[in-house]
Amino acid sequence: MKWAVVLALVSLAFAGESKEYKKGTLDHWDLLQTGTNCKTTEGILTAISTKCGNTAVRAYHVLSEDGFDYTVQPDTYDPFKAILLGQEIKYRIDQKGLFWTPDPKHGSCPWPCTGEKKKEWKQSGDPNHEAKYFVNLVEKRKVDSSSLLTNKDIMDMSHLGLSEALIIQKVNTSKAAFDVSIPALKSLKDGGVSDAVISAMMERQSQ
Repeated sequence: MKWAVVLALVSLAFAGESKEYKKGTLDHWDLLQTGTNCKTTEGILTAISTKCGNTAVRAYHVLSEDGFDYTVQPDTYDPFKAILLGQEIKYRIDQKGLFWTPDPKHGSCPWPCTGEKKKEWKQSGDPNHEAKYFVNLVEKRKVDSSSLLTNKDIMDMSHLGLSEALIIQKVNTSKAAFDVSIPALKSLKDGGVSDAVISAMMERQSQ
């Protein structure tokens, strides 16, 4: 009787959880260093040598339609390696905070798996199947939709008569996409932008 109650509660918990998928875009991935792996070898004519290298895993960024950047990190199997950057994906986040995405290339062929059904399954898999792996949700943050600061913005602020200190402060506190090529620097100088502001732009762009 006790186990029946537990199973009933578990069933209710899963029944109340929505499996509706949202849409997002696989934007980019970063390598996160996880540690160091060393291997020691000893040759017949050589001394003992040890070689070490860093171990790392991929952390992916999925941009959602509602303006969030989800950083996700696969545990063992990595389903995102087969997805091109910029490709639309479907996802959902369950009550435990796990990030799920459909994996149509896995799953079992529905019984009876014969004829056209078997052929279709081999080509497309099961579109309703969720692969049995964990995709850890590392971080969720709101995407900054503010525009990037450009060379034109700096020249406009300079022409408006804003002080050098104020422009540098704006440079240091904004997301920027400066062009610091030699022709662009010449245009800034010809446009009346001070050396101190140009130096701040170059330093910001290098970060």
